[in-house]
Parts: sequence; C-alpha cells; structure tokens
Amino acid sequence: MARNLGNVAAAPFPVRPCGFHELIRDEAWGARDCVCGLGIRARRSQGVHPRARIAVILSGTFQARSSQGEMLVGPGTFLLGNAAAEYEYRHVDDGGDRSLVFDYGEALLEEVGRSLGVHVRGGRSFGRVAVPASPGSVRAVALAHEALRDGGREALREAALLGAQVVLSEQNGGVHAVAEPSATQVRQVARLIRYIEAHSAGDCSLDALAALAGLSRFHFLRIFQRQTGQTPRQYVIATRLRVAATTLRTTRLPVTQVSLDVGFGDLSHFTTSFTQAFGASPRAYRLRHAPRTSSRRG
Repeated sequence: MARNLGNVAAAPFPVRPCGFHELIRDEAWGARDCVCGLGIRARRSQGVHPRARIAVILSGTFQARSSQGEMLVGPGTFLLGNAAAEYEYRHVDDGGDRSLVFDYGEALLEEVGRSLGVHVRGGRSFGRVAVPASPGSVRAVALAHEALRDGGREALREAALLGAQVVLSEQNGGVHAVAEPSATQVRQVARLIRYIEAHSAGDCSLDALAALAGLSRFHFLRIFQRQTGQTPRQYVIATRLRVAATTLRTTRLPVTQVSLDVGFGDLSHFTTSFTQAFGASPRAYRLRHAPRTSSRRG
C-alpha cells in the first residue's frame, strides 16, 4: 500500500553548509534555504530586507527584532519583513536553526491579497514581526518542509503562496476561511482532475492548470486544495507515481524510461518520490510485484 504522500514533516532536510542557499530567484518571488549552526556566542545578525520576506522557521530558535516588534521565534513561526525595513536576529542558545525564506515582489502579494479580499500595501504589507505557530498554519508549514526536501520550482511556489495566505489572513482577522465551493467551482476542479488524469505526463504546472481553469494561480490553488485535500502539485505527483507503479508492474521498460514517460524530468527525483510513497525503490517494487510464472507444465 502506498504511504501517505502528505506526511512529509519528518523527512530529513537537505544537507548543506551554513549560510543562505538560493533556490529560486526571479522578479516575482524568490526562495532561499537558510542553514545556521551558530550559537549564543555569535554576533547579532543585522541588515535590511530588499523585498517583502516571509521566513518559515523549520527548526531551532532565535530572537528577532524589527520596527514591527520583537519575538522569540521557533519551529512553525512565520517571521516577517517589509521591503527596505531593518532587522536584527540574535541567538539565545546553542543548536542553530533552519528556515525556508521566501521573498515577494509587490504584484504577487497584491494578487494573494485580492483573492483573500484584503488590501495589502505591496512590499510593506506586514504589520507585525512574526505570526506564531498555530493549528491553522500546520499545513502550510508541512508544505514548506516538503518544498525544501523536494527543491523543485512548483513545490517552492505553492509553499510561498500558502505561506503568504497564512500571514495575510492571520493579520487581517482570519479572513482566509474559504466559503463552501460553488457548483461552478466544483465543476472546474472536476474538469481539471480529469485533465490531470489524461495529461499527467505533460505540463501540469500551477500556471498551466490555473489558466485552464480561468483563475488566478493563488485562487485556483485555494479552491483545488479545499476540494481535494491536496495542492495541485501534490495531486499531479501522486497521479504520476500511480501511473509509474502500474507501468513497472506490467512492462519491462527501463526505470529511466518509465520516469520520463510519466512526467519526471529527473531520475533522482522520481526514485526519491517513488520510494517515499511506496516504501521501495522502483526496481525493488518491480521485483516484488513481478508476475509469477510456474515452472511446471500441465
């Protein structure tokens, strides 16, 4: 039986040296992996945020201060920074910390705000230093864990959008609650599910699916997740893995060819994803489920 594809919070982080590691960078948004092994004897870290920033704290703890206030942040916290705002971070114990840091262009934050029905001020949208960990943000934090482990652009973008949703909604009175889907929205998602099933090896990016639905990326992400319990990317990956499992059981195609045929551009990503989902590598899964033939003749 396949394992729960959404249970990724306990997955190990990629091994990287201390420092900032850029994962994505363009005009709309960016993502960096912040690995810190410093302790209480380290100097304070100070600087200015070039763009609006949300850091999802994944492990460890430190003291954060900005013009918006001061807070001791730990796992599950969303640390905030406005564009051109100064910040100061100070370690209060040993052990280091790990964060997935997103920065946002003004247009992207405004897109999220419009979908939530709240007014945002572009790069200066945050009115507090951080949003504490809460039951309502658990899913977004788990998605950040998965995105860091995955490292792919689609996974990171979904995590960035849902992180912005958590922050903007929490500081605006919890307006992120999604109304019951309309009949039109139910049909839209049903149509996109059928599309994914038929075209899972093709372009099923968030951009492509949202365009087919005629919705903004963030709005499509919200209604799809509300109705299916998964983000679009999670659903696409699950579909590709399901097709791969059937192909491995019923053909002798090389594993590399199976990976490409089902839509994984990278064999390593396919092997890791398949192993996590099914508890065995693609080759081991094929051997385990190969049809048995009898050596006796009737």
